Amino acid sequence: MLEGKKQNSSLTIESQFTVNVGNPILKGLYPSTPCLFQNHEIKSLLLMPSINNIVFEDDEQGIQDEEFTEDNYAKVYGDQYISKIDELREAITASSTGRNAFNVFSLEAGLGKSFQTLKIIDANLNDWHHSLSFLIVKRFKSDIERSEKYLASHNHPLHTKVLGITADNWGEWKFKQDELKDIQVLIISHQRYINLCLDDELRQAFMENREVLIIDEKINFPIYTFSKKNYDEVRSYLHTSIQPEYDKVCNKLNKELLKQEVEKNKNKVVRCEPKIHPATLENFKKTIEVNIEKEIETKTRNKLKHFMAGLDQWYNTKCVYNGGNISTYNRKHRLWGLQNNIILDASAGIDATYQLGKFNLIGQERIVDHNKSQFTIINFNSSKSHLHHNHNKFYPEICEKIKANHKPKDKTLIICHKDNHKTILEQLFKADITKIGIGDDYDSEDFAINWFGNLIGKNEYSNFNQSWIIGTPNIPYEQYLVHYMMYKQSDLGKKPTEIVHGRFLNDEFKAVQIGYIASEIYQSVKRIQRNVMPEGEFFIINSDQKEIVSTVLSQIKGADNVRIIEMDFKQEKKGEKRGDNVDRFVDYVYGLPKGKYQKKDVSQAVGITTNFNRILTHAKVKALLPTETGLGMINIHNKYIEKLTDPIVQHDE
Repeated sequence: MLEGKKQNSSLTIESQFTVNVGNPILKGLYPSTPCLFQNHEIKSLLLMPSINNIVFEDDEQGIQDEEFTEDNYAKVYGDQYISKIDELREAITASSTGRNAFNVFSLEAGLGKSFQTLKIIDANLNDWHHSLSFLIVKRFKSDIERSEKYLASHNHPLHTKVLGITADNWGEWKFKQDELKDIQVLIISHQRYINLCLDDELRQAFMENREVLIIDEKINFPIYTFSKKNYDEVRSYLHTSIQPEYDKVCNKLNKELLKQEVEKNKNKVVRCEPKIHPATLENFKKTIEVNIEKEIETKTRNKLKHFMAGLDQWYNTKCVYNGGNISTYNRKHRLWGLQNNIILDASAGIDATYQLGKFNLIGQERIVDHNKSQFTIINFNSSKSHLHHNHNKFYPEICEKIKANHKPKDKTLIICHKDNHKTILEQLFKADITKIGIGDDYDSEDFAINWFGNLIGKNEYSNFNQSWIIGTPNIPYEQYLVHYMMYKQSDLGKKPTEIVHGRFLNDEFKAVQIGYIASEIYQSVKRIQRNVMPEGEFFIINSDQKEIVSTVLSQIKGADNVRIIEMDFKQEKKGEKRGDNVDRFVDYVYGLPKGKYQKKDVSQAVGITTNFNRILTHAKVKALLPTETGLGMINIHNKYIEKLTDPIVQHDE
């Protein structure tokens, strides 16, 4: 246990003081003030101004970041809030999880977990008798820089105690790895933490002489997905001289996609394990490495690197197929820790991946009362495909609703799928709403549009009073199962992967799916009204009140003012697409046993009376032939069609 000696004392804080208060030793400059530490040792610390009293600047205008300077929650919610921060302090300074376990602190979004963590670390660094060494993992570069600045008072000209490592200074520190162990607080990014999973020696340099790991927000390890679109995009980046080698190395993957489509698995979730001769893969890797290093465009170079990282995994690990995607992950990408490990994640209570490993959830109780807020649920299926199918009527109506509900002093945030933000923007323009901040390009406008995946950790909308969640943040089905494997650190086993009405039948898989969607929506809802007494208007467009909406609202205390409304237009349901002659031919021959079949009999069975030979030259049919890129399922002769394989019998998994 990393446990310090506790004391309770009644004392007077003088100018320039050093005070023992439980584990922390506080240093600062305050007027004389009586201070009793009885029920909660950190109560006075929370109610005081920030110890470092730093002004964080925004575009050099000297705008103070309230999150780093105020403790209004302690003033309003008192012991209820203070006890949660005390619990966080205990988790950081007086606990020991062991290297493979994690305490997950899930105090609700917007209550300053990140800031209070820095204050706790700051106090601990002043405790000469019980100070610890920390590795802090932050989502963004700006978070690293702000955290380093907050703790910078502990640095001295001859000794660096606090260091934030970014791409800007890693060029210097990668040659001084042996000095990292002497730095008491290291602050790195999520991406560097992920990269360290693959480099044991370098990871050890970051871990050496360090006791406490704090990960701010959940780590999203990369998922590698192969698809026809991905294949074509990467091919377009390559010189024509190496495209044949590229085609060869991707051949088995393309065959797998074709096989799954022919077997009618496109709408199913199916396990698969593509294989390739190791020499083919290694030869291509040697060729492509030279081309990647020569690539000038950073975005292209990164895409090529990501594809090559995926190529190793698609051929060497178990994959999951759905909808034309083959997805998997790198088994080395896993959470690693120190003697004491903490994850700060506001949505951990509804994220089912935390039920799959050695995670202990703490600090889950909700404190901030939203009983002055209004929640409007618009009962409409807001999946990407359904929005696309109804886009002609949906977007004009929803943008008119946004305009009608926006009052002169309102500030409105619209959250959607990134692919749909331009459509919404166009409709808002038609509704005479033209001053809109878009994505990261926000500059005090009364309207802003942002998208799922670009919101966690963002605080620029904290004073907005209205939000619209236009969309359900689904991800491809197979990726939910990859998330499951990541956090379970195991394969899928024999669990069924069937999907009914858009949800997995298996309870564990379904929990991961529901938790992912609800967590994204919860984080989106909590972007606005980040204050002690929220009075916001929240519009959530979602048709799943039973599972998704109820899960989101369960995380918001006082979310009692709820109304459900409908869209005015009649929704169109996507009809079943009838297969054309080519599809019917492929389906028919796939189901035939091995043997020879007269062409005229096949054409009659399929119901094709004309242009039968044209169908036999179609790309989908050619893909069934025994060629290098084909499946070897049929051969076409002058008078007959030879079926080379028996149909695969589908068994329940």
